[in-house]
Amino acid sequence: MREIGGYRLVALLGEDGMGQAHLARAGSGRLVALRTVHARLAADPRFRERLRREAAAARSVDGPYTAKVLTADPDAEPPWLAAEYCAGPSLSEAVSALGPLDEGQLAALGALLAQALTALHTARLVHRDLKPANVIVTRDGPKVIDFGIAKGIGEGESTTGGGKVGSPGFIAPEQLAGDAESGPPADVFALGGLLALCATGRNPFGAGSAPKVLHRTLHDEPDLDGVPGTDWREFLGRCLARDPADRPTVAEALAWCAARGTPEPWWEREPVTGLIHQHEEATAELVAAAPEEPAPAPDEPAPEEPAPEEPAATPPTTRRRFLLWSASGAVAAAGISTAVALDEGGDTDTSGTVAHARTASWPRGRTVWTRELGDVRHGGSLLRHGDALYVHDTARLTRLDPATGAVRWQRDAHGVTQVVPHGKDLVHIVRTDHLGAPTLAALDATTGDLRWETRGAAPDALRPADASLSPEPAGGHGLLALGDRVACLVTYESYGTEGARGTARPRPWRAYGYDVLTGTPLWYHEGTAAAVTALRHAGGRFAVATSTRAQSDTPELLKARAQDPLHVLRATDGREETAIEGGALRPDAHPGAVGTGYFAAGEAVSAVDLTTRTTLWSRGVTGSVSVTPTACGDLVHAGSRTELSALDATTGRTRWLRTDVARITAAGSTPPLLADGRLYATGPEPGTGRLALDGPNWGLHTLDPTTGKLLWAAPFEDHGDPYGAAGDGLVHIYTGTTLTTFSAPEATA
Repeated sequence: MREIGGYRLVALLGEDGMGQAHLARAGSGRLVALRTVHARLAADPRFRERLRREAAAARSVDGPYTAKVLTADPDAEPPWLAAEYCAGPSLSEAVSALGPLDEGQLAALGALLAQALTALHTARLVHRDLKPANVIVTRDGPKVIDFGIAKGIGEGESTTGGGKVGSPGFIAPEQLAGDAESGPPADVFALGGLLALCATGRNPFGAGSAPKVLHRTLHDEPDLDGVPGTDWREFLGRCLARDPADRPTVAEALAWCAARGTPEPWWEREPVTGLIHQHEEATAELVAAAPEEPAPAPDEPAPEEPAPEEPAATPPTTRRRFLLWSASGAVAAAGISTAVALDEGGDTDTSGTVAHARTASWPRGRTVWTRELGDVRHGGSLLRHGDALYVHDTARLTRLDPATGAVRWQRDAHGVTQVVPHGKDLVHIVRTDHLGAPTLAALDATTGDLRWETRGAAPDALRPADASLSPEPAGGHGLLALGDRVACLVTYESYGTEGARGTARPRPWRAYGYDVLTGTPLWYHEGTAAAVTALRHAGGRFAVATSTRAQSDTPELLKARAQDPLHVLRATDGREETAIEGGALRPDAHPGAVGTGYFAAGEAVSAVDLTTRTTLWSRGVTGSVSVTPTACGDLVHAGSRTELSALDATTGRTRWLRTDVARITAAGSTPPLLADGRLYATGPEPGTGRLALDGPNWGLHTLDPTTGKLLWAAPFEDHGDPYGAAGDGLVHIYTGTTLTTFSAPEATA
């Protein structure tokens, strides 16, 4: 077994741009996190000098809520540093399991973190990267780790890369702008961002790419909607002030939080204690699986333990049943930096991405088959319908066998804008071109052959006497919805942008009813001059949502769009039964619909009685989300590009929230992918402690929709936002032009 500085290396925990981190044991048996430095950095005398200064300063940090640096040798080959090993989940993992913290829980955490920062600043160190991944929740409470990027107060910048160090959403404006030396106020800013995240489940400077988050940090006010209480919003607003002089000191933050903390530590309750136990069990398994050290020969003395390790020892470990292990606790405890290094242009440097342990510590899904097809990201779709998998890409519509990936048929799909399967026998498509109105066609689901086709022009016998028909096309866009016996095609002109509304001639939307099986024309209805934003069917009625406004989720336009009407047509004859003013944003709520529906508009999710159109509850969420339209059990699931959550279907309260995974959809902003009692998401590799907004899309995460816990995961190639479909225990993921099908591991299939 390899040794460094008298420590026996047990397992490689991770690697980043600075070096490697190992789980190691001292002669007494105490476990430590031992970090070695890459040779290219060690070759720089300035780096060694910085490491020498910071190691000496870090060893003087003494507090119950910091991971103690035990010893270091900056002059060794390679240079190394040993720190207290902290077994437990990261703060983000713990809060995801527990849910957003209330006022007392938040104050208890704030006081504890302020104490940790006080210990650092007393040693003349500034952390500069305080974030959830750098706080480990142990059985002794949360501990701040990773002083590897700290700098001595008053010593100026000395990062080897010549750039700024920090993480989007937590890095202070002065660190980004470079107009002031980043001292203790930078840590107060990060503390405010971390507490806001724990209170609301979202970053106070929003989601998206790193440059966007950093731009908001420099120019926008923090989003503190959902922070519990006016006093908390005021306090966190001060912590997140752009001017360092406007922020409270660490001592002031400590006093403010200490006066409000709850007496019962939330980290001593389930489910957090269960997560801590899992990490401890996983650590024991790593130790038990390590090669046995040969006993020393009779004339060979046993290796001596370094002096600083005498006070503590770990209990003996036994081989236990291996539990699922999120590597974030182990990697973070080892001091691996997951900070984003920013160059002067503000671009993200991913060279510091953390590697996972050599042996995957989570169940790995099986790759069933892979196939290269066209790109579905620009108006295409991926649909699972019974025993058929339909891929609509830029050029073709393809039916595949879901289990094998075998092509059943292909046909040209130029101009196709919508694909809607019907039963086992038909697939309906809407096709548009530049010469006429949209075409509705039905294909044989078995062969792909054309069954029938018709254009959106009203047959003479169906035209009402007062219809203002013209020989010109009825509009360049079409939407299709299928009822039990009727296919409804609505054609319209786009009013979706200011430019379109300024140049388009006012044209009415028009609805055409056809026999769903034969294509026989049944009825025609002409509406007002407006665009159609949604088309739904329920209870023998078609609901047509219309608008003459730009389609945007900005607060101003959402307020205006709340006045847009919903026209309800009878499926039997196409006559308008009613027009619901302000109903367009909830097109599923209309006469004939039953039950409760769930809607997302802007930054809110609402539950609505579909029959009465009464709002039962409404809750704010982070950014632009989509939501499952019906409940799964007693939960409704909401997702965005940066997070996934479960809300209580009756009250709207958050039951769980995860910011390390993001939504997978079938196309565009459709609901999170939920099938066969599984919730599918995408995100960074499990256990790295990265947030979904940090990217890239490492792969597939399969979650228990009730708890949000990981069931299994599988990597895929990252080519942008993935599309997904699922059924019969298979999940199909489309990235770029690659379609891959996964299933659960054999043991859990």
